[in-house]
Amino acid sequence: MSRHLFTRTMFLAAAFLMVFAVSPVWAEGDEGLYDPVPPEGSIFVRFIHAQADITSEIIPEINGRERDGARFGAVKPYGVTDNGKVEVGFGKYKGEFEAEADGYYSVILQDGKLRFEQDPSPKDALKAQIIFYNLTGRDDISLRTADGKITVAGPLDAGAMQDRAINPIKVSFAVFVGDEKFADLNDWPLERGESYTIAVMEDTQGKGVTAYERARTSEE
Repeated sequence: MSRHLFTRTMFLAAAFLMVFAVSPVWAEGDEGLYDPVPPEGSIFVRFIHAQADITSEIIPEINGRERDGARFGAVKPYGVTDNGKVEVGFGKYKGEFEAEADGYYSVILQDGKLRFEQDPSPKDALKAQIIFYNLTGRDDISLRTADGKITVAGPLDAGAMQDRAINPIKVSFAVFVGDEKFADLNDWPLERGESYTIAVMEDTQGKGVTAYERARTSEE
């Protein structure tokens, strides 16, 4: 090998090693409902503020740790905590529940009390998951395409929840009561393997309020 070719080869090898050294450690990341890899056996807890007559911001709390405040209509990101008995607070409202390892849970403030729901985990990595909550006092709530022609989830009775796996496409949704449009939703480009929550609520005037969020963990 010529001296020139040897020198050039050693330079390229050194450059490759430098690039590799400063690259992120991919094994430390993960996809789906959380960004960093949580400790094994962790659980994921989030808060949904569906109490229309409380207009001020209230503070959620998981096992004594406060999170960022929430106003009516908010669906908070999941917070990571240990499995077993979980003590939660949402302003003056307190409660506790038993949580299974690797489970996803929603703490919902509605009708002057806390309600605990275990959220379904995604089942199909090739599709997008939608978790649809009817947090109104109305029955016959459904999620449809914005033109009302295709029903995606529901109809649901008051307080019910349903999850659906759908193809990852860009589509506009709206919420209907029967065949009457109740609320529009912002557009989200649905991505493969991601989970999205659509929570339908009702303000004190009977107007529809919706939250449409991609599931993620809190950075707090």
